[in-house]
Amino acid sequence: MISLSRVTRQHGHRVLFVDTSFQLDPGDKVGLVGANGSGKTTLFRMIVGEESPDEGSVDRPKRLSVGYFRQDADDVDADRTVLEEAMAGDAEVSALAAELQTLEARMEEGGDDFDAVLERYGEVQARFGDLGGWDLEARAASVLVGLGFVDRQLQQPARSLSGGWRMRLQLARVLIQAPEVLLLDEPTNHLDLESILWLETFLKDFSGSVLMTCHDRDVMDRVVRRIAEIDCGTIRSYTGNYAFYEKMRAEDAARREAEYDKQQAMLAKELRFIERFKAQPRKASQVQSRAKMVDRIERIEPPPRLQERKFQFRKIHRSGDDVIVAKGLRKAYGDHVVLDGLDLVVRRGERWAVMGENGAG
Repeated sequence: MISLSRVTRQHGHRVLFVDTSFQLDPGDKVGLVGANGSGKTTLFRMIVGEESPDEGSVDRPKRLSVGYFRQDADDVDADRTVLEEAMAGDAEVSALAAELQTLEARMEEGGDDFDAVLERYGEVQARFGDLGGWDLEARAASVLVGLGFVDRQLQQPARSLSGGWRMRLQLARVLIQAPEVLLLDEPTNHLDLESILWLETFLKDFSGSVLMTCHDRDVMDRVVRRIAEIDCGTIRSYTGNYAFYEKMRAEDAARREAEYDKQQAMLAKELRFIERFKAQPRKASQVQSRAKMVDRIERIEPPPRLQERKFQFRKIHRSGDDVIVAKGLRKAYGDHVVLDGLDLVVRRGERWAVMGENGAG
């Protein structure tokens, strides 16, 4: 469905991909992993046509629908409500709805072209229904609520949302499209726990293909069925979830390390022989033969090693037994009370997790 064939891509002096290939098939659920700057966002951009490879090709069907959620997209229409902005994510249905309104107005006016307008109205109405236009508002509201919006937020101006809520709205716009392929760049970044669980269910039930990056390994474990790792300019695939990928990657790294060490030991042995006997005429044929063999051997590249950084926390003085003591706390934002009569004691050595809906305080 989407294929990269022998792609090479360079940004300035930094080489991201070298003669690498990748395939995304119908129904695939793929997790994209790699170090920061390895080329994950560049891969997304090449798939949607925002960037082109320096060499090789990126192929996808012309009419393939792709929804792309990115981290740098937070623009909203200043005049739309949250619900209207979400519905606008389905651009084709929104355009058909606008055309239906225009055609209805023209039919009310009458005119010599009434029959032609009526015929076009029937065509647009049929297409609108086929694409699920009649229940678009209900679907949009359902997705927004799943992503943490409450009913009263749906009718407020989209421009009033904070940055994090705008990112949720942009994610809703992409999901509402119901495309054949979802490209998701860190979709859980601005979500709370309940919204993440809802998104997991949505993606597992989604019938199309998914290619996603995500720092939440639990989400990757439960959603994806294949991992595509960008490493040293290539894309290597591992069938399975993230936990399986980690296991296989460790085994693969150990195997590559062993192969490299074995070859280095063999080369060192041959070079020692050559150096030792190169001046002896009776060993000349053996030296020459071994030298040719060493030259012909295809060198195994040393496996990349993660750099270690050592650090330490400065020593701190021992605190008292009661680190935080709060009694009768109350906090309100205008008429909205988020805390009332809260008593709290946090003792030394305890580890607390604070949970609740966004806006709960």
